[in-house]
Amino acid sequence: MEVKLLLTPQKIVDKEFKGKKMGYDPLEVDEFLDLVIKDYALMEQYLQEVKTSVIELQKTCKIYKERLDSAEVQNEILNDKLKNISENDSGVNMSNIDLLKKISLLEQALFKAGIDPNSIYNK
Repeated sequence: MEVKLLLTPQKIVDKEFKGKKMGYDPLEVDEFLDLVIKDYALMEQYLQEVKTSVIELQKTCKIYKERLDSAEVQNEILNDKLKNISENDSGVNMSNIDLLKKISLLEQALFKAGIDPNSIYNK
């Protein structure tokens, strides 16, 4: 939303009023208009600063939205991987335990046969 001011400091300075017999003191009006001119100049400067700030904030917001979108995609990928790992994890653990039991039984059988299992590993 852009603010359109009807007056500019220069328009106020350039404005000429017609003189009348019964009216306001021209010097007093000029002094007051000088204050109005300063206010308008400050307002224009402030509006420019605000516009610049808004543009910078919009750029920053866009960058952070892109980062957020990227992080959400990565999070979804990692969640899928974690889900797959946890689903397969129980089977892996059971098979590892089964393998360790088999190895232990084989070592016991070798000991009963009089063969040291450690001597087999060293060959």
